[in-house]
Amino acid sequence: MGNKLGYPVTFSAAMLLSLSIDTIALERPAQATPNQQGQTEQPTAAAHHNPRQHSPSEESAVSDQSTSYSPYTPYGRQYALMREELARYQSLSNTDNWQPLPAGQPLAPGVRDERVKALRGLLMQYGDLTLSTDMAAANDKTKSTADLYDQQLRDGVERFQRRHGLRADGVVDKRTRDALNTPPKKRLQTLEANLARWQQTPKDLGPRYLVVNIPEYTLRLMENEQEQYRMRVVVGKTKHQTPQLSTRMTRVVFNPTWTVPRSIALKELLPKGAGTLSAGGYRLINNRGKAVPFSGANLRALRLGGVALRQRGGEGNALGRFKFIIPNQQAIFLHDTQKKELFGRSQRAFSHGCVRLQKPQELAQIVLADQGQTGKWNQERLARFTTGSRTRSVELDQPIPVHIVYWTAWVDEEGLLNFRPDVYQLDKNVAE
Repeated sequence: MGNKLGYPVTFSAAMLLSLSIDTIALERPAQATPNQQGQTEQPTAAAHHNPRQHSPSEESAVSDQSTSYSPYTPYGRQYALMREELARYQSLSNTDNWQPLPAGQPLAPGVRDERVKALRGLLMQYGDLTLSTDMAAANDKTKSTADLYDQQLRDGVERFQRRHGLRADGVVDKRTRDALNTPPKKRLQTLEANLARWQQTPKDLGPRYLVVNIPEYTLRLMENEQEQYRMRVVVGKTKHQTPQLSTRMTRVVFNPTWTVPRSIALKELLPKGAGTLSAGGYRLINNRGKAVPFSGANLRALRLGGVALRQRGGEGNALGRFKFIIPNQQAIFLHDTQKKELFGRSQRAFSHGCVRLQKPQELAQIVLADQGQTGKWNQERLARFTTGSRTRSVELDQPIPVHIVYWTAWVDEEGLLNFRPDVYQLDKNVAE
């Protein structure tokens, strides 16, 4: 699948593909994940689908859970698929067949180890190693090869790793073993928590929208029920959580200024000294919008809220060259960042609440594509608008719905159930 800019899309998001489209509930109140300093900022290919195997009892449970949820009901097909997975894990939790993988050295392709048998059994229960395929291969196995980590098992391990957001290298290290050993009852709680959150989202997300999934650290553009674009993002730290919300993108700002929240100004920036701040483009601004010196009186006024610390736009600005306005009560927005190295990490919760973008210029080109004359907002024009320090903004003719969600579990378009770590511990809160 490609996109309008020609960038290849190698991962798909079927949790969104079958949502019905009628209306969009915009600017609903954020859920209980307050952002203390939300307005502050610095900033694989899917495995080939193997059908899930259900026992007769599982099939009955799945049928009972999902028959009333067609792709055209509120929340769409994803909600129905999640209900099916809920039934599957309820069945798995109610049996004594599940046993964790024993501790030991990492298991890698080609090794022989008694634990390989246990690994094979776990992957079969999770659906990453199908029963039919494994039984066919087992006809040729002997006791001398049952403990061999073969290619078939490697394929199953890599599929498991991909859908858990792990490095798909086939090596069962501590991280992979911990994921394998997560009890079905805990996975069941995760599914229940995510279904509860789905019931608090708009019933229809819109025909064309942006979705940021916090635990996955990913932004996607969805259009006509298909993923058009995807990029990595950085979200809020645990103590500065990015809130869940639904709103619209209304404006793109080039070379944005940064009005520093008072707590960050006092705790993180003022200790650097007036000289350092001035060299970095920071000024004190009074309530009339005028720059005032870094005097003792003005610093005291900053502490009282009568004066603000602001960084000019342009090179070196903490928000980078792009800022995307999404009106909301928590003052959250999407923006560029100076700290590009963070996008190379697997865990990306480092901001004060806003969402930092890996490739903001590409997103700007996408959202501005329909503005005015076709092709007007090409790379050359964007480059001109982001040269120097002049701050300019463009209102979107057609605001784009934006949903910031917290999905630690979802079913992708290959039918694979994905899990991600509960970075804010919200699943636990819902379960309790």
